[in-house]
Amino acid sequence: MRALFRYLPRLHLALLLPLLGPLPDSFAQTFAPEKALIAVPSPALSMLPVYFAQDRGLFKKEGIEPVLVMMSGRLQAIALGTGEIDYAASVETILRSTMQGMPFKIILYTNSKMSVVLVTSPDIKSVADLRGKAVGVTSLGGGLEYALREILIQQGKLNPDREVRAVSLGMPEQMAGLAAGSLHGAMLVPPYDGIMARKGYRRLVSAVDLLEYPQGGIATTDKKLKEKPAQVKRVIRAMIQALNEIRSERERTVSYIATRWKIDQELAAQSYDIMVRSFSKDGSASAKSIQNVIDSTRSRLQIDRAISVNDVAAFSLLGEVQRELSLR
Repeated sequence: MRALFRYLPRLHLALLLPLLGPLPDSFAQTFAPEKALIAVPSPALSMLPVYFAQDRGLFKKEGIEPVLVMMSGRLQAIALGTGEIDYAASVETILRSTMQGMPFKIILYTNSKMSVVLVTSPDIKSVADLRGKAVGVTSLGGGLEYALREILIQQGKLNPDREVRAVSLGMPEQMAGLAAGSLHGAMLVPPYDGIMARKGYRRLVSAVDLLEYPQGGIATTDKKLKEKPAQVKRVIRAMIQALNEIRSERERTVSYIATRWKIDQELAAQSYDIMVRSFSKDGSASAKSIQNVIDSTRSRLQIDRAISVNDVAAFSLLGEVQRELSLR
């Protein structure tokens, strides 16, 4: 009889659980965290929201055990397709793969604008002065070349196909090219723009003031969205909380940037002030700006068929999280 009484509480719980129906996400958080493999392209400062969410325990707070793995955007698309990773942070590459038929969706944008800066040699005083010069970008056909082209057209009235030569180089190589004089301009993100400014180079144009071109974010598979929507929501919630804390806690975030990326406080503050202006407030980007990315990518890939935002992104779970957090 004692043995029966010992098991009665468990029996009551077992009988009650079917009556309770689906349990809220918060209930699941009291159990072991759910592992999620999240791929990032590099340890660069552009991945600040992802690293911040990990280091500040925001994923774990949502019942997610994040495992960050580093791989190029191209490899992220392959690994996402084979199920070797759960989420990918190279959303520009994932968007291209989706447009080419892969079953992926962007679920959140961390950057609704671009934080890249056109840095030039001291003798370049205006965008028009770049006529006949070479400018570095990380990849031809990528987002930074798109930004360069728009800057050349809008600010310099230049033809980017004929009057300026874009050169594909990594950012450290672009900085070396500026120093050697083989480049007269470079499209640099923080903290590289600030490092070159300290050496006397000119921060000529910031794309955040000019373009609505969403870049950073998180993507996953159609299968994950269908089979594990609760997990996807928790990942989204952690990322939105990271964006909110980064935006609202400047001093704390600047110190975090300085420590994690091993730069001084002044450079960390300059980087923060540029990047925070590019960050989304709630994980969203405007439909028009996403369509701009799609149309630009369609042109580069020579895709004839029409492609809409709904073909490359799934924001219904983002909307649910935004409502739960009273963001809309």
